[in-house]
Amino acid sequence: MALETLTAHAGKPEEYSLVIGSGLEGQLCEIINKEARGYRVALLTDSVVKKIWGKQLLLNLQASGINAELFDFPQGERNKNQKTVTELQHQLLERRFGRDTLIIALGGGVVGDLAGFVAATYLRGVPYINVPTTLLAMVDSAIGGKVGIDTPYGKNTIGAFWLPRAVIMDIQYIGRLPRHEVINGLLEAVKTFFTSDRNDLENALKLDLEEPLKTGEILQRIIYASAKFKVGITERDVREKNERRVLNFGHTIGHALELLSEYTISHGWCVGYGILVEAKISELLGILSEAESREIFRSLEHFGILPADFPKYPAEKIIEATMRDKKVREGIPYYVLLESLGSVHKKDGQYAHPVDAKIVQKALEIFVK
Repeated sequence: MALETLTAHAGKPEEYSLVIGSGLEGQLCEIINKEARGYRVALLTDSVVKKIWGKQLLLNLQASGINAELFDFPQGERNKNQKTVTELQHQLLERRFGRDTLIIALGGGVVGDLAGFVAATYLRGVPYINVPTTLLAMVDSAIGGKVGIDTPYGKNTIGAFWLPRAVIMDIQYIGRLPRHEVINGLLEAVKTFFTSDRNDLENALKLDLEEPLKTGEILQRIIYASAKFKVGITERDVREKNERRVLNFGHTIGHALELLSEYTISHGWCVGYGILVEAKISELLGILSEAESREIFRSLEHFGILPADFPKYPAEKIIEATMRDKKVREGIPYYVLLESLGSVHKKDGQYAHPVDAKIVQKALEIFVK
């Protein structure tokens, strides 16, 4: 498989490179070596990734002559909070890491979000490189410069826009993921394809979910297509004023389900269930045809997202939880709606729209009951 690269621009002169390929250990050390000149490197990861990849990467960096130290925190979304950020920053201060610090975020979306937020706030901001190890992080959170943490009021409710120096995506990491986590990431890619390109959706349906590296070329194409789409949108709308909201399809309901489950249901799965509801909302509003709505449902069934398995929280509770979403404007949640498979509804120049709560409740009750 050929190495693929993208350059993400976020307003001149800010830009960063994305490298996508297989077996990128050499390129990873080369990029870090280039960026780490004159810096002390803090490798941040979680307690699980530390054992699988972290210790070996630390040895590789040190063997390359890089002054690197390893820091970790307990794995899981529940630890993506201010307490963990403060503990890591105090550890950096204790070891006298100064403004010459370069942070390497090694792990899934939780690690990337949290380590990026540490970088954005440590000594008023230090550079970082993102090395995602999950499919979910590669197709979503590692791109676009959003970093942050969760609070009892919702997911990613405290954060910043802080661009990495580079993002290195090695698909070999995905070979260690269980089927559930492969699907967890794939659903974020599928969300993108629902809003942009039905041909890429057909490609995603061909991926081997048990052993994704057996269909490695398809896997790399999925990651590249998702990354290219997100890079394009984030270049045009860095601060999520309008078009970038397209990336939130399925997320208004999905984030509410995550919050209600106390993050025991994986992000991608919540987004999948959110797509069910938000596609149904589009249908109820007469924007999306019933036939295309069914096609979306059939595609989701391929990945195990079934209407019968929809989390059984009361519709009223789900609607209440959407009010805590960070995308709420003047107390009103906004939804991305589909006109057809691969095409987002746009009205008055806007890509996300308020929806009558009665319509949302009607759509939810179809699945909750």
